[in-house]
Amino acid sequence: MNRRGVTFVELMIGMAMLGIVVTAFASMFKLTARTANAVQTKTAAQEQLRQAFQRAERALLHANEVRVASAAFVEFTCDLDQSSAYDPDGDQDGDGIPNRRDGDRDDDAMALFPSTAQWRVGFNLEDDDEDGDQQVDVVRRLYRSGNALWLDTSVNGSAWGGSRLTRLGVDISTLTFSYWGDKSNTLGMNLDRGNDGNSGTGDSGENDGVVSEREMDMVPAPAGMGDRSGALDTANERRYITSVRVYMGADRSKEAGTDYVIETDVYPPLMALKSR
Repeated sequence: MNRRGVTFVELMIGMAMLGIVVTAFASMFKLTARTANAVQTKTAAQEQLRQAFQRAERALLHANEVRVASAAFVEFTCDLDQSSAYDPDGDQDGDGIPNRRDGDRDDDAMALFPSTAQWRVGFNLEDDDEDGDQQVDVVRRLYRSGNALWLDTSVNGSAWGGSRLTRLGVDISTLTFSYWGDKSNTLGMNLDRGNDGNSGTGDSGENDGVVSEREMDMVPAPAGMGDRSGALDTANERRYITSVRVYMGADRSKEAGTDYVIETDVYPPLMALKSR
């Protein structure tokens, strides 16, 4: 048998082919790893954002009045039961009815106050000063700062920040609020007039079945209470708000982008009731 060794040229060809195969496998492995990492990052961002949103939604659901309606943050009042000092089993007015079942916890529903001070008396939903200190019981803010979602609380006029400032989520890359009314209730039934705030012009948004924040601002008296300033900057305009749309995105990968986004409307049930 005639045995022949491998020539240098054949060796080089074999090594080149092996290099091609190794490079192809390396590229495939790198692509697979990158894809798996992207899926893992998106899944983690989704869960992280979902939890942050649930915390924000839980806070917003207790809102009974919007005090500041901006795209960057929302400030709203809550009932006394959202204060850490609230005792649901206590009896604030000593009438034998526990606070959790008492519709007038401070027994001032029949009190007569000037219109400028009416917010301090009434049944629980109308009364923003149930402890009688002439301060709004509970005010809260939701906003994004430093790529985190924050919930801040002021009790009885206390300063913002401090021990009541709570971080609800991290890696938040974007947060936007928008505000909507409801054409089906008495307060908003005449506001569906489009971007110009006038009926019968056929402009964008007129008679589309929804009440936008622009319409709340643009429809003047007597149909509405807008001042046409370009913002919901008066209490009368904000009375029309029945829902808050929250657009929130997360950047888990820290690549100055957004890995996952949630957008949904929150309908605080007490806001529509209080504004009637």
